[in-house]
Amino acid sequence: MLTSSTIPSTTDQDEHTRRSSLDSQTLGIINSSLAHNILMHGKKNTESLWNYLHNKYNSSGPASVFADYQHTRHFQISRNHDPAPQIAELDTLYIRLKGNKCNVTSFIRAIILLSAIPQSWDNLATSILTSQTSLT
Repeated sequence: MLTSSTIPSTTDQDEHTRRSSLDSQTLGIINSSLAHNILMHGKKNTESLWNYLHNKYNSSGPASVFADYQHTRHFQISRNHDPAPQIAELDTLYIRLKGNKCNVTSFIRAIILLSAIPQSWDNLATSILTSQTSLT
């Protein structure tokens, strides 16, 4: 996020003019990248536009949270590849869900992970489950 402390203040008029010109150019570049319906923001400088966009679009909506949750439910581990990166991908989904105030308990995570293992590894799931004495 841009702050006024990002750009040091100056009393030199030439420097102020240069910065103002750069800010106008930057504002134009950002505006040229925005969808038409967002262009009605009315912001006059880069800092206020950036803060506006950050506050308005930096959070996930219900559709995004649902999609992440669906990915966890349909997650499958490939038996032909190292499971570590695949499990890390699943963990990333849980981190995103938690960041969106949708915390999945460790028990549910374990159940989802066990259901994601290939059928040829079913003995692993059975072994893990029989060694557990409680749900926590």
